Amino acid sequence: MRRIRALLGATIAGACAITALPGVAATAAEPASAATIDVTGTYYPVSPARLLDTRSGLGAPVAKLGPGGTLDLQVAGRGGVPATGVGAVVLNVTITGPTADSFVTAYPAGQVSSSVNFPAGWLGSNNVTVKLGAGGKVSLYNRNGHTDVVVDVVGFYAADNTLAGRGMGSRYHSHPPHRLYDSRIDGKRPAGSVIDLTMRHGGDNPHVRALIVNVTVVDPESDGFVTVWSGVGERPTASTVNFSAGTVTPNLAFVQSRPCGENDFSCGPAGAPTFRLYTSAAAHVVVDAFGMMDDGTLQFGRRFQPMNPTRIVDSRIGQGIPTALGPGATSAVTAPAAMVQKDEDVLVLNATAVAPTRNTVLKFWAADWPDTTPTTSNLNPVAGQTVSAAVLADLGPYKRFNVHNNAGTTHVVIDVVGRFYWP
Repeated sequence: MRRIRALLGATIAGACAITALPGVAATAAEPASAATIDVTGTYYPVSPARLLDTRSGLGAPVAKLGPGGTLDLQVAGRGGVPATGVGAVVLNVTITGPTADSFVTAYPAGQVSSSVNFPAGWLGSNNVTVKLGAGGKVSLYNRNGHTDVVVDVVGFYAADNTLAGRGMGSRYHSHPPHRLYDSRIDGKRPAGSVIDLTMRHGGDNPHVRALIVNVTVVDPESDGFVTVWSGVGERPTASTVNFSAGTVTPNLAFVQSRPCGENDFSCGPAGAPTFRLYTSAAAHVVVDAFGMMDDGTLQFGRRFQPMNPTRIVDSRIGQGIPTALGPGATSAVTAPAAMVQKDEDVLVLNATAVAPTRNTVLKFWAADWPDTTPTTSNLNPVAGQTVSAAVLADLGPYKRFNVHNNAGTTHVVIDVVGRFYWP
């Protein structure tokens, strides 16, 4: 049975409500007790915290990461991440001022894959989920040229039951991709502006801890950044999307939510999950929703199993997808049997578009269901550039997911870094 939740709608402070999707009944909560709690593979969001900035010497000496250079970053015990009991972390890795086309890889030890691909002079970010290595560290490797690297942490997954004393962590619930907000409908977001975005989740409202969204910045008037956070307290120094003027730049975000308060006219219905978005430069902002993290009590919530980065698609050599994707082409990718147990699993991917011939959009969704192509987007590469994005890929009944290319021709490379599963 396909257990995917549908959002009941969305509201936006200071803007029109988004058309609602058909609703589903709220799912009964699972009983839990201190004696039976098992937090293995559950998620704990943290307030976004900066762990590394090679420009200022935070987390490493002041120096760009050079060609073939490796930097070991201490993660456990910093930024709200516990010193022990953590299996993987969710990071936002930002590249700024690279002197050559290159890629940076975040990995636990000795793995071959790419986390962030970028051209010379690029400014951008990618959400990266990575296993922790020995001593709670993550290694960062740069292939070519010199670049500054900034790393922010937004959450972590429990490796085992060591963290049970913190209470039940969150489990993942996917839903059909849904456009939550699009400023192109009513005008660019002004520089320095803040907006609250609220999603109605019906009976699930009290159980939502974090939302999974893709934030795309379109045609910014200057270089800048977007930060999303719960809206509780001051805006964190961490950033979610970093961009250059005139570009289209997406990034996946795990964002903590807060319940909208009674008579709080800055958000929506009381109790509905709400988060805040700040943009430093005038730009259009598009937000697509893909799922949510619960409080650990809802049925059918998925836990996370991290993996060493494993390449399953490289269309340049015919792996996974036989050839480059042409305009309007869709290819179904079968998940390797060793990686999944059921079609209900969700793969956590790092997807890369390699040198598309035109500006285009890549979309991912579950294959072999009678669904239409989603209106949302996962990756927005520019002609000739090689860029990456994190993707949560639902699997269809034959353990496959679709990849669709909108325009031109592009090669695609996909690495798997983990999976969400039902225990």
